[in-house]
Amino acid sequence: MTWISLVMMIVLSLLTYIFYHYHQLNLLIILLIILSTLPFYFRYEYRKPRAREIVVLAIYIALCVSSRVLFMLTPSFKPMAALIIIVGLVFGKEFGFLCGSLSAVVSNIFFGQGPWTPYQMLALALIGFISGCLSHSSYKQNKIFLVIIGILSGIFYSLLMDIWGVLSVDQTFLLSRYMVMIVSSLPTTIIYCISNVLFLMILTPAMIKKLERVKIKYEF
Repeated sequence: MTWISLVMMIVLSLLTYIFYHYHQLNLLIILLIILSTLPFYFRYEYRKPRAREIVVLAIYIALCVSSRVLFMLTPSFKPMAALIIIVGLVFGKEFGFLCGSLSAVVSNIFFGQGPWTPYQMLALALIGFISGCLSHSSYKQNKIFLVIIGILSGIFYSLLMDIWGVLSVDQTFLLSRYMVMIVSSLPTTIIYCISNVLFLMILTPAMIKKLERVKIKYEF
């Protein structure tokens, strides 16, 4: 794993210089996002996960993707982020990260791939990862805890996607433009937060109980 990291650092340094020199800041950030996810995939493969783990991960990703497709007619109001939070709370940060990043790229087969996909991958992966860091918390089903994590996840996702919105204009990041983007996307951010909180309240009690049974049954 050390040599892989070393090679990635050298390649990344060279590409950073090239992209920054030619003012391709958006391409540079997309590259950084993609490379930042690779260590998790390498680590997951390196520890040789059992078939049962891969099957559970694949099924849950399919559930996340289906939830986004089913709510296609309600933009921004979808249960996918809530499902990623739940799986992180149960199975931990690695599972949450992989589920978040892969759910984003797979679901975009239906919604359209583009330079925004890596941003979505990173945002949902980090939501799953941070939720996984709280997997040992005794407040998993506490309503106040779920409201806080739902709101913070919605805000975080919106703020990260606003970076893509700013860079998509002319490859330049301006703080003033970013602030305007944040204000203009406030209604969407509120919908993200409401969606996360609502679906967490509805899904968490039953899903955590069922996923905990799966975790015990298959010895995760």
